[in-house]
This record gives sequence, C-alpha cells and structure tokens, in this order.
Amino acid sequence: MIESTPEGKLLNLIRKSQHKSKLKKDLKIFTKVNVILIAIIAVIFAIFLLDVFIFKNKNSEIPQNVLIKENEVQPVKEDIQEDADIVKDQPKNIIPIHDIKANLNLLGIVTGDNNQAIIEDKNLKKTFFLYKGDNIGELKVYDIKNNAVILDYKGEKIELNI
Repeated sequence: MIESTPEGKLLNLIRKSQHKSKLKKDLKIFTKVNVILIAIIAVIFAIFLLDVFIFKNKNSEIPQNVLIKENEVQPVKEDIQEDADIVKDQPKNIIPIHDIKANLNLLGIVTGDNNQAIIEDKNLKKTFFLYKGDNIGELKVYDIKNNAVILDYKGEKIELNI
C-alpha cells in the first residue's frame, strides 16, 4: 500500500539508489584490495623466479680446487685396527706457539668470584667468554689472573696479556 502513494514510490526510489551507491562503494574497495593482492603476488613470484634462476646458479658452481680427483680416492679399508695403528704412529699436528699467540687477542678480564677471560680468535673472527677449565679447540684455559690468561696447549703454557 505504501508503494501506491507518491511518497511511497519516492521512498522506494531513494532506498534503491542508496543500495546501488553502497554496492558501487563496496565494489571500488573490493577492486582496490584485489589490485594490491595481485601486486603482492607478482612481487613474490618475481622473487621466486630470481631465486630459482639467478641465485641458485651462483651457489651451485663448485670451485675447481674442491673437486676430488680419481687418483686421490682411496679404497675403503676393512681392517680398523690397522687404521688405528697408523693414526698412533703419525706425529700430532702441532701449531707453533707464536702462531697461536698471533691469532689470539686477550680483550679483557672480568674479575669476581669466578674470573672470566674475553679472548678474540682472529682466524675464526669470534670472541669467546671463557672461565678457568674452558676450551677453545685444543687450547685449555689453565688460569685467569688480573691482567693475563694462561692457556695450556698440549702441555705447553701460553700466556696472553692485556
């Protein structure tokens, strides 16, 4: 009955136009969101392609000096005891003390109940925070004094000073 009056028809037209404008506004927002999502997907796909075709090829190249030559390959030995005897007979790989001192730098000592030494290994480019008894490879912290650290390397004492 409301539609039959001119006011009802006018009210019905206003409702329809509001509904259409709301749909247009929603459609614009939806379109913008879709464009943004498509752009993000395109960027991710481009990164994936770059990773697969460019970066993987650089990493897969093996330097020639790393390849094992046929004459360097040794057959597998069955006798384990024979291998153990060979290892015992070979001299241990001993690094000169001056090389060890040159590669290590005592940065500082934290004093307290349990002194701590801060030692930098220049070869590894790492800093170690060590207590008495700790190891860096074959080096053992023998003692930590107020201004020096004594390291034990295969029975020999090495002193690092600040």
